[in-house]
Amino acid sequence: MQRLSGKGDPIQRRRLVKLAPGAGLTGLLALAACGPAPGASGGRPPAASEAERGYAPPPAVTFAARAGEGRVLLSGTAPAASRVRVASPAGQQTFVLADAGGAWRMALPLAADVRLFGVSAPVAGRVVQAEGYLAVTPHGEAAQLRAGSGAVVLDRPGPGIAVLAADFDRKLAAVISGRAPALALVKIAVDGEGVGQTNADASGRFMLALDKPLKPGAHAIAASAGGLSNEVSLTASPPDPLTGGPFRAEAALAGWRVDWLTPGGGVQSTVLFQAGGA
Repeated sequence: MQRLSGKGDPIQRRRLVKLAPGAGLTGLLALAACGPAPGASGGRPPAASEAERGYAPPPAVTFAARAGEGRVLLSGTAPAASRVRVASPAGQQTFVLADAGGAWRMALPLAADVRLFGVSAPVAGRVVQAEGYLAVTPHGEAAQLRAGSGAVVLDRPGPGIAVLAADFDRKLAAVISGRAPALALVKIAVDGEGVGQTNADASGRFMLALDKPLKPGAHAIAASAGGLSNEVSLTASPPDPLTGGPFRAEAALAGWRVDWLTPGGGVQSTVLFQAGGA
């Protein structure tokens, strides 16, 4: 997939860049085994390294839904019995214990503006960070914001098709993401012109990096699959520098726009379309 860029350089997923207490952006930690293949010399397989023995998958938020009393209910996975922390860049923190199977649930109060959180869990004396930021809108919708890629909107997959998010950088290189029937072939059009196609995964999520940057201004973004279609309106413009913190959020046509600082030091824009822009 084509990667978005910031400040003219490709954004690479990196380890945590600490912007403020509790904030976190990180890529997944890849571990590779070393040494000869087991049995290659007739000896015993090499012992697992200390890093391999201590490896634990990062925590993740897998679902979000608005609950009663102005709250959003989050659920996800984490290392078994770990203490999951959901923290804002300003240092506000909420904790919950994962169960023996690694599942956890948490309710957060909604706010008048979009809120961003980092998700982490301490394991064996070290902190394992979730990928990206968790964005929660005033309507209780949530999405995982990912540097150099498209946002993953945490809604329950439905039978239809919807454009859920658009990500772009200063050069307006863009990624369109949403939901569709599982494994369906999804075609994307910008202003009525086909720009590419991709397949939804088994869970019904799709993501496509556009081959050409968007032009500044208003655009109609459409997705279609199997006779179903959905169109949203997107106004694309390079993000202004962030001067008041690691992110800025404002209401946009049919949703919210979030400009946020990436690990590479660039600014990425994510537009979250309310209810898929329908």
